[in-house]
Amino acid sequence: MGSCFSSANTSIITSLTAKVIWANGTLREFPVPITVSQVLETETPDTLFLCNSDRLYYEDYIQPLKPQEDLEVGQIYFLLPIGRLQYRLTASDMAALAVKASLALSSASSKKKKGGGSSRRRGNQVRISQVFDSSKNERYEFQQKITKQDVIELRRTGSVRKLKKSASRRAKMAVRSFKLSLSTIEEGVVLKE
Repeated sequence: MGSCFSSANTSIITSLTAKVIWANGTLREFPVPITVSQVLETETPDTLFLCNSDRLYYEDYIQPLKPQEDLEVGQIYFLLPIGRLQYRLTASDMAALAVKASLALSSASSKKKKGGGSSRRRGNQVRISQVFDSSKNERYEFQQKITKQDVIELRRTGSVRKLKKSASRRAKMAVRSFKLSLSTIEEGVVLKE
């Protein structure tokens, strides 16, 4: 008669790749290990730079990755025009990058699904959240990507759902009966015993 939860990690096999999103919104996956310079060889390295999506901060300059840095497995990177290094990242820039990443990932996952297999599609979720730094009185926005590896399944049993509904009804009834039992006491009235 108590709460029952069951949990299980979803076992999902991921490929050992790093995802790079081009300025035009296309997604390419590179097998890891690979360096930034090797990725930039496929494009014009003088006009573009590579940055890590986890190192993008609101109202801050975009930090380019060094050519000798290795890309990390499962990480998302952006290939952007070199001119973006001169400007601070605004909220609309961050939102545009988040949308671009979301569209690229969903497009890539739908292509994989069409390519074969009858597995059930479970898309990645991307959430943009505001953060307030109380020590500096500044607001930041960051993108948090919830990947399939992070998903933990929680299932409720039927009895828990019924318990929740009945507990809610009981709470409403308790509040209602409490309100009915209260009465007004007029001032200046002497009660006789």
